Amino acid sequence: PMQVLNALRRLVSLCCLAACVAASDEACEAPMTLSSFAHALNEKFIAKVGEGRAREFRPELLPARVADSSLELHLVEPSSERFFTYASDNGWNNQLLNLLCGLDMARSLNRTLIVPPFSWPRRRGPAKVSVCRLVDAARLAAVRGVRLVCEDEHGGVLGSLGALGVAAEHISGEGQPHRKRKVHRWSREGWVGRWGASSAPLLAVSCCLFWTWRLPDEVAFELYSHFEYHPALVRAARAAAAPLGDEYAAMHVRRGDKVSVDVAYRDSFPRMGPDYFLRLAAREGLPAGATVFVATDELDRAWFAPLREQGFGLRFADDLDRAPLLEALSSFPQAVWADVLAILEQVVCAGAPSGFVGSLPSTLSGHVVNVRAVARHAAAASGAAGGAPRPLLFTKLHESCCDARTEQDWVRGGLVGDGEPLPCVAREPWC
Repeated sequence: PMQVLNALRRLVSLCCLAACVAASDEACEAPMTLSSFAHALNEKFIAKVGEGRAREFRPELLPARVADSSLELHLVEPSSERFFTYASDNGWNNQLLNLLCGLDMARSLNRTLIVPPFSWPRRRGPAKVSVCRLVDAARLAAVRGVRLVCEDEHGGVLGSLGALGVAAEHISGEGQPHRKRKVHRWSREGWVGRWGASSAPLLAVSCCLFWTWRLPDEVAFELYSHFEYHPALVRAARAAAAPLGDEYAAMHVRRGDKVSVDVAYRDSFPRMGPDYFLRLAAREGLPAGATVFVATDELDRAWFAPLREQGFGLRFADDLDRAPLLEALSSFPQAVWADVLAILEQVVCAGAPSGFVGSLPSTLSGHVVNVRAVARHAAAASGAAGGAPRPLLFTKLHESCCDARTEQDWVRGGLVGDGEPLPCVAREPWC
């Protein structure tokens, strides 16, 4: 669509970085075509070789260039462009929430968002992946008022801006201490009032936005309406799902550390046994005897015996077509294969024609719930006079609290007995 094409052009305009190899400042300010961008970096090397000084060649830090709507590249002018970035941490789906919050925060200040690469040093070591390799950035750039550029795996974007004299003003996002002290989340009014008129060319907030920022329901709905994973990952997941047939359902069963060592969820995830998922499946209308794809970190397949006994044909990642999965995974560092595989499984779950049940408040489940709800709403609204009511979306809250969508599942799945209180507090301002 033309809207996406225009968004892609804007995205390219923010992503293109190249060296200025012109002989004069005047020539350096002239537009650079894409073909020049692709080959200009070789000119200095050729010049050194021609002078017999090839061993003296050293790659230089690249000054940032930005393309305009004609896709010609110009040097960044820091005085006319302001940026916002943030530190990110923890698993992919937490970092995805940081991205959505970052989009909202940057747009509220009329700043260009620099998205940090996905990395998780505590669990994945030094591996990094540009988020533009994981998500469809062009679709996000189509959101009204959004401008974004993905930092690369080597810090080239911030490095280029630094070479132009762009210095960051650091803001404490408070992150985990914010969560543990039950401090109220930042208000939109306070954020805009404090930083809206800031002349700082780059604002940088420490981790983690999703603990600090409250994403309004209408903004969450808008962003999820435009969210897609990278087209290459979507194609791979859909091809891998072919063995499931045309009418499969899906389920996400989150166990692992959540039922063993994560004390924050000791009153919720351990209670989600097979019967819990059977009750949710009945309430969601998963057809009897359906083929059900299960995304899970539970390696003991005997745990799923009660679901099989009820007639469900369970399929796991190993039952998918492995060729497209391995083709997709092979373009990423092996240290993050678990995260990319989880994304591929999310796409399979999100596309399940016969329904989905998850493990809320798992953020992996929450993302699937939200994209499915937004897609159903769009389909319903297209055929309804006056539109359709907005669906209830999952919201990541403090572990002591339960959002309305999680609460809905816990009640339907019988997480607690009749008359027992849910293992969460009423939604407080600090939640």
